[in-house]
Amino acid sequence: MALYIYDHGYRIQTPKEALFPPSGVSATQQTKATQSSAKKEHQTPEEDRILLQGNKPATQQNRHPVSQAYINTAAKSAGTLEDRRKLTAAHIMVSPVITVAPYTLVQSAWQRMQDHEINHLLVADGGKPLGLVSNHDILEAGVSSVESIENLYSGKLIAATPETLVREVASSFIEHNINAMPIVDRSDNVVGIICRYDLLRLLVSGPHLERWV
Repeated sequence: MALYIYDHGYRIQTPKEALFPPSGVSATQQTKATQSSAKKEHQTPEEDRILLQGNKPATQQNRHPVSQAYINTAAKSAGTLEDRRKLTAAHIMVSPVITVAPYTLVQSAWQRMQDHEINHLLVADGGKPLGLVSNHDILEAGVSSVESIENLYSGKLIAATPETLVREVASSFIEHNINAMPIVDRSDNVVGIICRYDLLRLLVSGPHLERWV
Protein backbone atom coordinates (compact mmCIF):
# COMPACT_ATOMS: atom_id res chain seq x y z
CA MET A 1 0.00 0.00 0.00
CA ALA A 2 1.60 3.23 -1.12
CA LEU A 3 -0.53 5.77 0.76
CA TYR A 4 -1.88 5.61 4.31
CA ILE A 5 -4.79 7.49 5.86
CA TYR A 6 -4.60 8.52 9.52
CA ASP A 7 -7.42 9.69 11.74
CA HIS A 8 -6.26 11.11 15.09
CA GLY A 9 -3.10 9.04 14.96
CA TYR A 10 -4.71 5.76 13.91
CA ARG A 11 -4.21 4.25 10.48
CA ILE A 12 -7.59 3.49 8.93
CA GLN A 13 -8.76 1.62 5.85
CA THR A 14 -11.24 4.24 4.68
CA PRO A 15 -10.52 5.22 1.04
CA LYS A 16 -8.78 8.59 0.93
CA GLU A 17 -11.45 9.93 -1.41
CA ALA A 18 -13.99 9.58 1.41
CA LEU A 19 -12.04 11.81 3.80
CA PHE A 20 -10.22 13.94 1.22
CA PRO A 21 -12.61 14.66 -1.67
CA PRO A 22 -10.78 15.72 -4.84
CA SER A 23 -10.41 19.48 -4.83
CA GLY A 24 -10.66 20.12 -8.55
CA VAL A 25 -9.61 23.33 -10.24
CA SER A 26 -12.41 25.49 -8.84
CA ALA A 27 -11.85 24.35 -5.27
CA THR A 28 -8.16 24.94 -5.60
CA GLN A 29 -8.76 28.49 -6.73
CA GLN A 30 -11.18 29.17 -3.86
CA THR A 31 -8.84 27.89 -1.19
CA LYS A 32 -5.64 29.33 -2.56
CA ALA A 33 -5.63 32.14 0.01
CA THR A 34 -5.92 29.66 2.87
CA GLN A 35 -3.23 27.23 1.86
CA SER A 36 0.00 27.09 3.80
CA SER A 37 2.85 27.23 1.34
CA ALA A 38 5.73 29.66 1.28
CA LYS A 39 4.85 33.10 -0.06
CA LYS A 40 7.39 32.89 -2.82
CA GLU A 41 5.76 29.71 -4.13
CA HIS A 42 2.67 31.73 -5.08
CA GLN A 43 4.45 34.69 -6.62
CA THR A 44 4.71 34.96 -10.38
CA PRO A 45 8.05 36.41 -11.49
CA GLU A 46 7.80 39.73 -13.27
CA GLU A 47 9.32 38.28 -16.41
CA ASP A 48 6.67 35.54 -16.54
CA ARG A 49 3.85 38.10 -16.21
CA ILE A 50 5.31 40.05 -19.09
CA LEU A 51 5.58 36.95 -21.26
CA LEU A 52 1.96 36.05 -20.61
CA GLN A 53 0.59 39.40 -21.77
CA GLY A 54 1.29 39.29 -25.48
CA ASN A 55 -0.15 37.01 -28.14
CA LYS A 56 3.02 36.75 -30.21
CA PRO A 57 4.92 33.48 -29.88
CA ALA A 58 8.35 34.09 -28.39
CA THR A 59 11.28 33.26 -30.61
CA GLN A 60 14.73 32.42 -29.31
CA GLN A 61 15.82 35.96 -30.17
CA ASN A 62 13.07 37.83 -28.28
CA ARG A 63 12.38 35.32 -25.49
CA HIS A 64 13.28 36.48 -21.99
CA PRO A 65 16.56 34.90 -20.75
CA VAL A 66 14.84 33.32 -17.72
CA SER A 67 12.17 31.76 -19.92
CA GLN A 68 14.82 30.44 -22.28
CA ALA A 69 16.67 28.91 -19.33
CA TYR A 70 13.57 26.93 -18.35
CA ILE A 71 13.28 25.61 -21.89
CA ASN A 72 16.95 24.64 -21.98
CA THR A 73 16.64 22.78 -18.69
CA ALA A 74 13.61 20.87 -19.92
CA ALA A 75 15.46 19.86 -23.08
CA LYS A 76 18.50 18.63 -21.15
CA SER A 77 16.36 16.59 -18.75
CA ALA A 78 14.32 14.84 -21.44
CA GLY A 79 16.58 11.81 -21.29
CA THR A 80 16.04 11.42 -17.54
CA LEU A 81 12.25 11.19 -17.72
CA GLU A 82 12.21 7.44 -17.19
CA ASP A 83 14.52 7.81 -14.18
CA ARG A 84 12.20 10.42 -12.67
CA ARG A 85 9.27 8.05 -12.97
CA LYS A 86 11.12 5.56 -10.78
CA LEU A 87 11.92 8.01 -8.00
CA THR A 88 10.40 7.19 -4.63
CA ALA A 89 9.56 9.29 -1.61
CA ALA A 90 12.76 8.09 0.06
CA HIS A 91 14.79 9.92 -2.61
CA ILE A 92 13.42 13.40 -1.92
CA MET A 93 11.96 13.36 1.60
CA VAL A 94 13.49 15.57 4.29
CA SER A 95 14.69 13.78 7.40
CA PRO A 96 14.77 14.06 10.37
CA VAL A 97 11.37 15.72 10.72
CA ILE A 98 10.74 18.67 13.03
CA THR A 99 7.80 17.67 15.22
CA VAL A 100 5.79 19.12 18.09
CA ALA A 101 3.45 17.61 20.64
CA PRO A 102 -0.29 18.42 20.45
CA TYR A 103 -0.14 20.41 23.69
CA THR A 104 2.58 22.75 22.39
CA LEU A 105 1.72 26.44 22.70
CA VAL A 106 1.09 28.35 19.49
CA GLN A 107 3.85 30.86 20.20
CA SER A 108 6.31 28.02 20.86
CA ALA A 109 5.33 26.31 17.61
CA TRP A 110 5.84 29.56 15.73
CA GLN A 111 9.28 30.05 17.27
CA ARG A 112 10.20 26.51 16.30
CA MET A 113 9.24 27.26 12.69
CA GLN A 114 11.37 30.40 12.71
CA ASP A 115 14.35 28.62 14.23
CA HIS A 116 14.31 25.91 11.57
CA GLU A 117 13.10 28.12 8.69
CA ILE A 118 10.21 25.82 7.79
CA ASN A 119 6.54 26.35 6.91
CA HIS A 120 5.07 23.16 8.37
CA LEU A 121 5.30 21.35 11.68
CA LEU A 122 4.29 17.75 12.08
CA VAL A 123 2.22 17.12 15.20
CA ALA A 124 3.26 13.75 16.56
CA ASP A 125 2.84 11.58 19.62
CA GLY A 126 5.67 9.15 20.29
CA GLY A 127 6.70 9.25 16.65
CA LYS A 128 3.16 8.60 15.38
CA PRO A 129 1.69 11.29 13.07
CA LEU A 130 -1.34 13.19 14.38
CA GLY A 131 -1.60 16.15 12.01
CA LEU A 132 0.14 19.08 10.35
CA VAL A 133 0.32 22.72 11.42
CA SER A 134 1.27 25.36 8.85
CA ASN A 135 2.62 28.86 9.21
CA HIS A 136 -0.73 30.12 7.88
CA ASP A 137 -2.57 28.29 10.68
CA ILE A 138 -0.39 29.96 13.28
CA LEU A 139 -0.63 33.40 11.68
CA GLU A 140 -4.41 33.13 11.81
CA ALA A 141 -4.33 32.13 15.48
CA GLY A 142 -1.79 34.81 16.35
CA VAL A 143 1.92 34.14 16.72
CA SER A 144 1.86 35.28 20.36
CA SER A 145 -1.05 33.06 21.35
CA VAL A 146 -0.56 31.01 24.53
CA GLU A 147 -3.20 28.48 23.51
CA SER A 148 -2.16 24.99 22.48
CA ILE A 149 -2.08 23.95 18.83
CA GLU A 150 -4.62 21.17 19.40
CA ASN A 151 -7.37 23.16 17.71
CA LEU A 152 -5.25 24.28 14.77
CA TYR A 153 -4.82 21.02 12.92
CA SER A 154 -7.10 18.37 11.50
CA GLY A 155 -6.75 14.89 12.91
CA LYS A 156 -6.99 13.45 9.40
CA LEU A 157 -4.01 13.31 7.09
CA ILE A 158 -2.53 11.42 4.16
CA ALA A 159 0.89 9.83 4.58
CA ALA A 160 3.16 7.92 2.24
CA THR A 161 5.75 5.20 2.66
CA PRO A 162 9.39 5.57 1.61
CA GLU A 163 8.62 3.26 -1.33
CA THR A 164 5.75 5.41 -2.64
CA LEU A 165 6.51 6.76 -6.10
CA VAL A 166 7.10 10.51 -6.19
CA ARG A 167 4.58 10.89 -9.00
CA GLU A 168 1.90 9.41 -6.73
CA VAL A 169 2.81 11.86 -3.97
CA ALA A 170 2.67 14.76 -6.42
CA SER A 171 -0.68 13.56 -7.74
CA SER A 172 -2.10 13.59 -4.20
CA PHE A 173 -0.81 17.12 -3.64
CA ILE A 174 -2.70 18.32 -6.69
CA GLU A 175 -5.81 16.17 -6.31
CA HIS A 176 -6.39 17.01 -2.63
CA ASN A 177 -4.78 20.46 -2.56
CA ILE A 178 -2.31 19.68 0.21
CA ASN A 179 1.11 21.19 0.81
CA ALA A 180 2.96 18.62 2.89
CA MET A 181 2.90 14.87 3.45
CA PRO A 182 4.59 12.85 6.20
CA ILE A 183 6.48 9.69 5.27
CA VAL A 184 6.02 6.74 7.64
CA ASP A 185 7.44 3.25 7.98
CA ARG A 186 5.41 0.07 8.38
CA SER A 187 5.23 0.63 12.14
CA ASP A 188 3.60 4.06 11.60
CA ASN A 189 6.69 5.93 12.77
CA VAL A 190 7.50 9.16 10.95
CA VAL A 191 10.73 8.89 8.97
CA GLY A 192 10.48 11.94 6.71
CA ILE A 193 8.32 14.63 5.16
CA ILE A 194 7.77 15.96 1.63
CA CYS A 195 6.58 19.52 0.97
CA ARG A 196 5.67 21.29 -2.26
CA TYR A 197 9.10 22.90 -2.22
CA ASP A 198 10.74 19.47 -2.43
CA LEU A 199 8.69 18.61 -5.51
CA LEU A 200 9.51 21.95 -7.14
CA ARG A 201 13.19 21.43 -6.40
CA LEU A 202 13.02 18.07 -8.14
CA LEU A 203 11.21 19.62 -11.09
CA VAL A 204 13.98 22.13 -11.76
CA SER A 205 16.86 19.75 -10.98
CA GLY A 206 16.83 18.70 -14.62
CA PRO A 207 20.20 17.32 -15.70
CA HIS A 208 21.34 17.11 -12.04
CA LEU A 209 19.03 14.18 -11.27
CA GLU A 210 21.98 12.13 -10.05
CA ARG A 211 21.95 14.18 -6.82
CA TRP A 212 18.70 12.48 -5.88
CA VAL A 213 19.70 8.87 -6.38
